[in-house]
Amino acid sequence: MYANIPGRFIQPTWGSIRLSVGVLLLLSATSAWAASLSLRDAEAIALRQNPGLGALTQKIAELRHKAVAVAQLPDPHLALSAANLPLNSFSMNQQQMSMLSVGLSQTFPSFGKLGLEGQQAGIEAQAAADTLRGQSAELVLLLRRAWLQALYTENAMVTVRHQEQLEAESVQAALALYRSAQGSQAEVLRAQLARDNLANDISKLQAERASDLAQIAQILNLPEPPSIEKQWPNLPPPPTLAEMEARLSGQPLLRAAQAQTRAAQMGVQVAKTGYWPDVTVSVGYGQDFYPGSPNWLSAGVNLSLPIFPGDRQDQDVAVAQARAQQAQYRYDDQHLALTQQARAAFARYESYKIQLQRMDRQLLPTARNAFSATLAAYSAGRAGLNTVLRTQKEVLDYALNRLQYRRDLAISAAELDFLTAQGEMQP
Repeated sequence: MYANIPGRFIQPTWGSIRLSVGVLLLLSATSAWAASLSLRDAEAIALRQNPGLGALTQKIAELRHKAVAVAQLPDPHLALSAANLPLNSFSMNQQQMSMLSVGLSQTFPSFGKLGLEGQQAGIEAQAAADTLRGQSAELVLLLRRAWLQALYTENAMVTVRHQEQLEAESVQAALALYRSAQGSQAEVLRAQLARDNLANDISKLQAERASDLAQIAQILNLPEPPSIEKQWPNLPPPPTLAEMEARLSGQPLLRAAQAQTRAAQMGVQVAKTGYWPDVTVSVGYGQDFYPGSPNWLSAGVNLSLPIFPGDRQDQDVAVAQARAQQAQYRYDDQHLALTQQARAAFARYESYKIQLQRMDRQLLPTARNAFSATLAAYSAGRAGLNTVLRTQKEVLDYALNRLQYRRDLAISAAELDFLTAQGEMQP
């Protein structure tokens, strides 16, 4: 860090050091921002920074603490009192039976209630943990959809710009025929109009890309839209439909619904403990200050009397049973919904895969060859401009359809990956 001058060294000033450090930091920040964000890194950011997942994490901590607290005995009660105190003198030794006493009592809930409530809270914590995993998988799916849509618009703009080159070839062919007196000026203008109209398509796609990137920024909780990698992500291929249906029982959201059902069923057992009385045991010691009087010891047992179960305990059990039945119905409904979703997504995946293969092997190459042949025929005066423009439009439509198939195929793969998730998603 010293300037090399013949005969001596010059130590740099603090200002030059600060300037050098600032330049290095600026260059590193610029290079970091310029680097394209990969889908894998974006998923990690989403799972780490999403506030909704953070709230669920705290919910799990809440329920785990609750599971410990509800399983404990109630706090004991300490009683301090003065008994039979004369009001004329407030003297403790004026007569017998005046005393100061201290007592301690402990309530014991009905047998088994605390353990059942602790187990119920623990199951609720497990349900919250599965919900967290399921919502993490849902967030990744939402990010992948937005990501694939952004890639589609990016590639669609490239396709439209390539189409502009084809339209330019048509314009040149129309101009050549016009100059050789074999074509009309109207054909030249129509060819130019078809080429210039593609600029509107590009503007529309640019707006859609900006919207897609804004959605990605919202999911990632970023202040500015990121620069994303241009290549299509390699999502894992789905298993067979039979394997998917077998793995649905391990899907985090379905496991959460199943845990909620177990917690509701545990609530029925908790409600049934209400048929048994709560027991309170108390003991007290009294100090008598009258000369010659003894001190006093007292002990007792207090029982709650559930003697009207039809109006209270039966109703509590009925409420708990209704909640358990509701939870079971919700689980069954969610299982059916996920099964239907898996079958539909798998059918779409297979359909898009076949259509994409057919597009790559047959339709798009044929459309391009048809355009080349039509353009050559038009240049030779054997075809009209309308045929050229129509075949040009077909090439663009097939190219955009191919991108749509590729996007939809990847989205279907992402949906199937979400449905077969087994809880590996963690924030």
